[in-house]
Amino acid sequence: MALSAGKAEIAADNLQELRNMAREAMLDMRMLIFELHPPALEEEGLASALQARLEAVEARSGLQSEFHIKGEMRLPLSIEEELYRIAQEALTNAVKHARAQKVIVRLYADHDHFCLEVQDDGRGFDPVAAEQSGGLGLRSIEERVQRINGEMTIDSGPGEGTTLRVEVKPNG
Repeated sequence: MALSAGKAEIAADNLQELRNMAREAMLDMRMLIFELHPPALEEEGLASALQARLEAVEARSGLQSEFHIKGEMRLPLSIEEELYRIAQEALTNAVKHARAQKVIVRLYADHDHFCLEVQDDGRGFDPVAAEQSGGLGLRSIEERVQRINGEMTIDSGPGEGTTLRVEVKPNG
């Protein structure tokens, strides 16, 4: 319509926006295909899979990230998959909802305890209000935590960023 009306500049802007949307859709599709079953998870473990995921999120969204590992422990694949999906959801929330600029992912492990922590500097939220609103993201995380007999804590408040911590005792 813009071209018909002789508004070439508006048409060019619309085409550029369409190009950007198509590029983003293609990146989303590639990410979805990868996420169906990330090969690094099974072959190299949770730490490598999370590192790859962070690099992909950083490249795609410009989010700055840090990744810290303390201790070493391979968990059963079913637990690692759930923890990977929990981190994935937390990263998605940090980018899409919290509009975070930076995220820090930490893995702590010792002989009978494992902890995943995802911390962002986004706009934060009221966890009680979010739970009452019935959002799917937090509910999905809670269900995954229950499946692995873990414990979850969320530290967040409006304007304060968010820290999600999931603790698992694989032998307990």
